[in-house]
Amino acid sequence: MPRRDYFLLPLIFVMTMVIILIGGEITTRLLYVQVDSVEPCEYSTASGFRYKPFCTSHTKVWDGPWITQHFNDCGYRTAESCAPRPAGSLRVDVIGSSTARGVLVNYPESFAARASAMLSSRCDSTVDFQNLGTEPTDVDTIDRRIPEALALRPAAIVMTVGPYDMIHLKDKEATRGDAIPPARFKLRDLVTLLRDSRLFLVMQAYLYRDPAFNIRAFLLNGDPADYVRTPLSAAWRQRVSDIGDLLGRITAQTTPAHVPVLLFYIPERAQAALAALPSDPAGVDPLALGAALKAVAARHGVQLFDSTRAFASGPDFESLYYLTDGHPREGGHAALAGVVEKALLSEPAFNRCKQPGPSGVPSR
Repeated sequence: MPRRDYFLLPLIFVMTMVIILIGGEITTRLLYVQVDSVEPCEYSTASGFRYKPFCTSHTKVWDGPWITQHFNDCGYRTAESCAPRPAGSLRVDVIGSSTARGVLVNYPESFAARASAMLSSRCDSTVDFQNLGTEPTDVDTIDRRIPEALALRPAAIVMTVGPYDMIHLKDKEATRGDAIPPARFKLRDLVTLLRDSRLFLVMQAYLYRDPAFNIRAFLLNGDPADYVRTPLSAAWRQRVSDIGDLLGRITAQTTPAHVPVLLFYIPERAQAALAALPSDPAGVDPLALGAALKAVAARHGVQLFDSTRAFASGPDFESLYYLTDGHPREGGHAALAGVVEKALLSEPAFNRCKQPGPSGVPSR
């Protein structure tokens, strides 16, 4: 074989693979449309991201429907106005990141809208939820929004948190004007590029349809999966402590105002799949992080409600999450709404509302 063929044949092979991958990526993007542009209603402030009042936007991930986001007169993703409510009416504030805001589900399907509808029925009057949810990078500065939240005169404040929020809790606050410094290309960048390709995501989603495969892949991770391993790693214990510090800053403002804060833990898909197993694998406890958060929240007079079991017992596991994006889908929000409704009905402000009877039927 001529010497040049030792170079040409591998080159032809590489070029063929590149053409196949590029062709596959283009075809996949045409078949599975996704909106990758920046949220047009969002803008940055000194205390985090906010949304323009009366603004409407549309978004879509490749494996989901088109989603409409509309923001009310205060820039909250809420159907009702943020104007003062009549005396005696009930209002709930929602704080947290993108899951709290109900990203990637239409508003009527979000847990806030579902809980609002259920509680309004039980209380025989509108219980509106003012949704102040923003982005994960804002979670550690939620305490700065408490004066704004209290000005809405809520009966309670609902806060959501999940593993992704905790991992990124101490990330640098992002602003739209941040300049990205030039970086040298590394092999890891190529791997990241391939993993973020639409073709890879579609292939990954088909594999993740099997919860058992999702669990095996998840447990191969190090730190991102350590929150289901016992005992919790030092990094995760620190994150729990950081959430405690945040709750301390929040309750320093809400306690004097006599407004209870209810914290809801939202599991990731693999964690919910683990909780659905008849027994836990060795060294694994899908409820470990929720238990640790419950203990630290109690020190600040905050009740934590772990929704992991509610997600794990969902009748249709496929409807709970977007397979590659990770945000809850309509089924996940339905599971969370049930937990939120039950928790709020236990608060004194909701005593006048109809309570569910022993069989789940409302009773006086």
